[in-house]
Amino acid sequence: MLVDLTMRIDRVPEPGGDAFADEAVARVGSSFNILHAVRQMGVAAAHGGIIGTGPWASQIREALAADGIEHIGLTDFSRDSGICMAMTDARAERTFVTVRGAETQGDEHCFDTIEPAKDDIVHINGYTFAHPTARGLLTFLERYRSHEFTTVFDPSSVTAGAEDRLLSAIIAHRPIWSCNYEEALALARRLGISGSSLDDTGSTCTLLSTAVQAPVILRAGASGAWLCAEPGGQAELIPSHHVHAVDTNGAGDCHVGVMSAELIRGASLHDAVRTANVAAAISVTRRGPATCPSREELAAIA
Repeated sequence: MLVDLTMRIDRVPEPGGDAFADEAVARVGSSFNILHAVRQMGVAAAHGGIIGTGPWASQIREALAADGIEHIGLTDFSRDSGICMAMTDARAERTFVTVRGAETQGDEHCFDTIEPAKDDIVHINGYTFAHPTARGLLTFLERYRSHEFTTVFDPSSVTAGAEDRLLSAIIAHRPIWSCNYEEALALARRLGISGSSLDDTGSTCTLLSTAVQAPVILRAGASGAWLCAEPGGQAELIPSHHVHAVDTNGAGDCHVGVMSAELIRGASLHDAVRTANVAAAISVTRRGPATCPSREELAAIA
């Protein structure tokens, strides 16, 4: 969890050049967007990651408090939390520069105090694999090789390049995988899947589910989301609502958060994905990363 510093510019400058932005907006992002979506559904949420000490960390803590999200992770008193500078140019292309903070610097014991109950859902962010905090995640996964709680794993863009032992550990954990098409392709190729079947989104979802021996949700933007609920089964496209999108930032986070909240409420995975599709569709009609609608708004549409 870090702070996103977003700005709109005409173009990213060449090395040694200059660029001007009319404004810069600092918002808490990353995993906060997921927990915010969970809270919008009226479900309790807690953050188990590391938060630092400093102005960025203070902004994170204020955002968590405003949403009623408890911090159950560690506090790093030696450094601040990180920031991500996101520059969007006139072509709507985004360029990111991330300053690593406390959230990335955990050791092998950094998640030792996280003890999920059997009815909990644990969300794991794939970006953890790219930082020293991965040591703590590996320890957590090894500690819970056998578990009763449900895990949702968002592999992000870095998991396909993770160390073999980390990738093996998350596969052995058997989470629900939720990713976009590009992430799914990278993972499939890392796992030795190739061929023309990867040109088809549904087939990619099916093949990936078989490879990881777990349910896979492949988010497909305006089309909705593919779901392969059982390894060896056939993926099904669960359609979305058609809307006019103005900002897709955070739509995937909204989808994961709402789906997780619906599972907590007892919905089937199919119904949870269907509800998440509606929530994500509404979110892209609003500007900003944490734009998940409330449960009342969803009820009015359903």
